Amino acid sequence: MDDGMDLPDDAKEETAAPGGPTAETTAVPRGALQARFPKQAIVVVHGMGEQRPMDTIKAFVKSVWQDDPVATANGLRNPNEVWSRPDERLDSLELRRITTRESIPSPDVFDRGVRSDFFELYWADLTAGTPWEDFLGWLRYLLLRDPFSNVPAQVMLAWCLLWVITIIFSVLGILSLIPANTTIYGWDVPDFGSWRWLVLILLGAGGSLLHRLIQQTFGRVVRYTRATPNNIAARKAVRERGLQLLETLHNDGQYGRVILVGHSLGSILAYELLAFFWARHAESRRVRESTPGFGALKELEEVGALLDAEPNDDALLLRWRNAQRNLRQQLAARPAPSPAKPVNERWIISDFVTLGSPLTHAQFLMAAGKEDLNARKMSREMPTSPPVRELLDPLNAQAAAEAGMPINSASRDYQLFSFPWRDPDRTWEMHHAAVFAAVRWTNISDRSRLIFQGDLISGPLRPVFGPGVIDIDLKTVRGQAHHFTHTEYWDSRATASQLQVLRQAVNLLDRPPEEIWAGSKEIMRLCENRPGLSPTGHL
Repeated sequence: MDDGMDLPDDAKEETAAPGGPTAETTAVPRGALQARFPKQAIVVVHGMGEQRPMDTIKAFVKSVWQDDPVATANGLRNPNEVWSRPDERLDSLELRRITTRESIPSPDVFDRGVRSDFFELYWADLTAGTPWEDFLGWLRYLLLRDPFSNVPAQVMLAWCLLWVITIIFSVLGILSLIPANTTIYGWDVPDFGSWRWLVLILLGAGGSLLHRLIQQTFGRVVRYTRATPNNIAARKAVRERGLQLLETLHNDGQYGRVILVGHSLGSILAYELLAFFWARHAESRRVRESTPGFGALKELEEVGALLDAEPNDDALLLRWRNAQRNLRQQLAARPAPSPAKPVNERWIISDFVTLGSPLTHAQFLMAAGKEDLNARKMSREMPTSPPVRELLDPLNAQAAAEAGMPINSASRDYQLFSFPWRDPDRTWEMHHAAVFAAVRWTNISDRSRLIFQGDLISGPLRPVFGPGVIDIDLKTVRGQAHHFTHTEYWDSRATASQLQVLRQAVNLLDRPPEEIWAGSKEIMRLCENRPGLSPTGHL
């Protein structure tokens, strides 16, 4: 029997602890069973629209796992087989987790392969329905702003089109209500004559159709991005569901790694969940000077400062990503919580992947403008990569110098994103917005032409959230799209190069960044092909 792979599905997935007898030969209480292979969880947060449960996750698993000829080349029968199983962690009878067979070995990480559990964070049911007053308020919020300072260039055409549509609807509505033969200051106001009622009916039908369309698509944007009294409860419910799922996975000792993937509006939700989750896990953010994790933290502090100073240096970016990986592996190696020690000191979220993300328009959607957005980042309300560094007071600066932290002793500008407790254990803590010290951020967008060619909603995130983000533009991978592509990032019919980039971003085998990116020359190739950027320019 090939390593127990002919066991029934339930027994295939769980066996006795590594090195012990398998469930096939030994009657072990189910509560004592452990996964035979290392396991990781991939959480996919869907975007806006009337999403049906499991639609997003099934298509994503097919493209990322089942159709991947590399990760599934494990030599087993049905190597890309998956199982769809109910899971109480999802807190819904409509949702299931999708479990894969083990992957090929990944040297120094998963020496016997890894099994992946895919979860969908489903939240559409919590934001259903958008009252007209909410939509009209959001429409006013978008339209009534300074186009020169508060409308990003990449959405200027769409903003103008929105104004044109609004004006046309308004003019037609007014004209249909003005009585026939009306004269204003000597000007005969045109009227629709006997067609008046037909115009009113068409406007009413168009308004109802628009309202329905908004409810099914952009209504989620209205309900989630705007903190109005009508939306507070829905926003809270969505976030609590997401945090509960992350907490459950984080406390499950069978998982050694979590990958968070956000599509469209789901990327904003996932970004906020990461920020909240990191902030509430203070124990996971702490390292002691005597541990290997502190060496990884010092490396991050050094490279982060260099990357902020030289944001176009690809070698520094790869070094930053590798240091993130080292720190996360040190944090993930800590013991899982147990009844004897219920506090979880691990951190196992390794990657944040955004697809078609409107975060590129953060100053438009999440702030009152560019200055407000920058102020939120500097006040550590919105995490960046590398994290914002803060000035150290003299005593903390002295402790940093004694610990060998990379501070410039020749100046008094001591800045780090971690700080010492100055306690007997010599503990250091990364601040509450330093989540991207341990989490790598990869963004895939599709540059648009006009409005409906490519993905107008998406765009680069490095200029917004920092040079630690890897930005990949699909236009440089497979050429300009000739239709709207916002929902096609994991489409199994996409080009092989597009799917390959998606798999590199998710990185199921957790390969080192220099192997994933520099080894394939992907970074340099994308930079060389991007207009206006040199081979050492932004990704």
